Amino acid sequence: MFKKVYIAIPLFTLFLFTACKQEFIPKLPTLTIFQGDSKKSGFIKEERENLSNIPDIYGIYNLIEGSYSYGANGILKKEKIKASTIVIEKLSENEFGFYYVTELKDSLINRYFGGFTYKDGRFYQKVIDYPSTKTMLRDNITLTKKGNLLRLTVSSVDEQRTILWGRSYDVSESLREILKEEKENYISLYKEKLAS
Repeated sequence: MFKKVYIAIPLFTLFLFTACKQEFIPKLPTLTIFQGDSKKSGFIKEERENLSNIPDIYGIYNLIEGSYSYGANGILKKEKIKASTIVIEKLSENEFGFYYVTELKDSLINRYFGGFTYKDGRFYQKVIDYPSTKTMLRDNITLTKKGNLLRLTVSSVDEQRTILWGRSYDVSESLREILKEEKENYISLYKEKLAS
């Protein structure tokens, strides 16, 4: 009987270890930027101190992974996003302006700009009702920040974008010129309209 108890204890311990759920934390890829001829890591490892309840989302973020789904007549197609950079600026305590671009296959570029408003514990997309300067909040997005990661999901009737970015020092080199153009659109069609 003493031997049976001795054998049962290691089996019971093994059962406890295998039954416990283990959380796997994937290693984050390092983003690379180019400044002249020198390479350096573009992924920011430190976290800025956030003294408010509003997530600190402003900054530059480059793509870690993303997908774009679209469809018509019940047929859904999904494509991988090849490159993306988002630039977010803080406009007030709970208002942020943004512009970003995504690159899909065949060098197809999609451009976006607008604003995010933090209200009631979540982010909403803030849009301008053209040609007026009246603004509206839409709840068609899910924007979350965890450490230096930013995840955005945008849903509409026939499409969905899900993008995970990592905070960076600089924009993706391949998107630099397109981002400059989109910044101009953001300033003239969104930011300056809000001020008028």
